[in-house]
Amino acid sequence: MSHAGRNYLVTAAAGGIGGELVMLLLEGGAGVLACDISGKRLAALEERAGARRDKLSVLKVDVADEKGADLAGQTAIERLGMVHGLANIAGGIAGIGEDIIDRPIERITTDEYQQTVRLNLDSAFFMTRALVPHFRGKHYGKVVNVASLAAFGNFDHMGNAGYDAAKAAVVGLTHTLSRSLGPDGIRVNVVAPGSVYTEKVKQAFSPEFIELQRRRIPLREHVGPLDVAKALAFFLSPDSDAVSGEVIRASGGLR
Repeated sequence: MSHAGRNYLVTAAAGGIGGELVMLLLEGGAGVLACDISGKRLAALEERAGARRDKLSVLKVDVADEKGADLAGQTAIERLGMVHGLANIAGGIAGIGEDIIDRPIERITTDEYQQTVRLNLDSAFFMTRALVPHFRGKHYGKVVNVASLAAFGNFDHMGNAGYDAAKAAVVGLTHTLSRSLGPDGIRVNVVAPGSVYTEKVKQAFSPEFIELQRRRIPLREHVGPLDVAKALAFFLSPDSDAVSGEVIRASGGLR
């Protein structure tokens, strides 16, 4: 799909999914502001961009912070001009590992819960709010959020009470904004992966746990960062201009 002449802001842009999405967008001809909390990872992303480096701008920022999100939105407008879309990828579980997955609610600390909500819901809320005035002024904008199958509460081994609730809130936010912002020409959708096998996840979980996850996927294949990035790229592209308020489960058939 072509993204030529379009500009996007991507959060968690130097991570597994974010990095794949940034490369897809650059290869499609787009300009990208890549936001990430890690300057080291952003430097690696710039190197990966290679000959397309001139279309990539980076910003080290915490978008789960209200002021950080506002800065990211303002920077995107200043550097890119018109911003056509926003990919809210920032999220996850702090300290992810097998001891976190399915942790009983009484063992989830207040700090863990609040940090999980901050990473997943606050980041999407603050970033979207920061760019809505710009989108509204152009009567056009694409927002794509990242949830998880954990949002639907159908499986063990996906998250825990704090993470599942935060991702369910991201789905709810998507549906609400698709209705309220639709008259302003703003489309809001969400991608809900199952377990995504980034390098970080491979390091955090045992081979036995990873194989258990693979066997319950109908396609019997792990979903990788690029698979999720392709779904995100579709929602950002003009090919999906007639779509809003929808969920794509990038999960190999797991529902």
